[in-house]
Amino acid sequence: MKKFALQSVGISAMVMMALTACGGSTGSTDAASPEATASPSPTAAKQYTNDELVELVKQIKPKSGKELTVASSEELAQENPMKALMSMFTIEPAECKDLATLGGSETLAGSTTAAGADLDAASGVMTMVTLTSGLDKQKLQDSIDKNGVQAEKCATMTLSMSGQSMNVATEKFDGINTVPGTVAYKTEMSTASGSAQTTYMAYAIKDGVLISATASGKGAEANGVATAGDLMEQAAALIK
Repeated sequence: MKKFALQSVGISAMVMMALTACGGSTGSTDAASPEATASPSPTAAKQYTNDELVELVKQIKPKSGKELTVASSEELAQENPMKALMSMFTIEPAECKDLATLGGSETLAGSTTAAGADLDAASGVMTMVTLTSGLDKQKLQDSIDKNGVQAEKCATMTLSMSGQSMNVATEKFDGINTVPGTVAYKTEMSTASGSAQTTYMAYAIKDGVLISATASGKGAEANGVATAGDLMEQAAALIK
């Protein structure tokens, strides 16, 4: 089974550099015609299986022209390097520990999920797109809203371990907007030695499917933001 190696590489680079250098639905329903004797029930959004989401992700192509490294729901559940790494850090304020998984691969309980990632060898920027289905729209929206509350509450925080520390600042970001209703965030990580890295995270719901995208790396703004937006746009076009 192919492991989701790119995810581990990207997240490790994003977090561990501190130690080495120091989901609204756009679906609509037609109104009943005047001749109808009864109003039809609203059309429910399609619920995709894990396999169907994997097939959708396989159709998404990064600008590099390479194939995305695809992970199924089972693989994402087995591998969560973000959670493992964050458990090693002391995070201040302490109530901001949940923000550490903002943009990570943690799956929503009861959902179906698939993801695809691309690592640009030249720039070192990793981009990832994740599709989540199997839940009603409100639960997906609640997930996005929770991220927003966490990002606002923990706009600044500090991660430390073994005498080294990293400052983290998160704010809303308007530069990823290829899919209507997208909410995005920019997280900057910096160390006392001057090392810095940025991660961009974006979320949108299209016809009952939560589309998430991330771009992380030192050159993410120049090389990753547009790619993340493009991956989201392709994903939205595939969701019918």
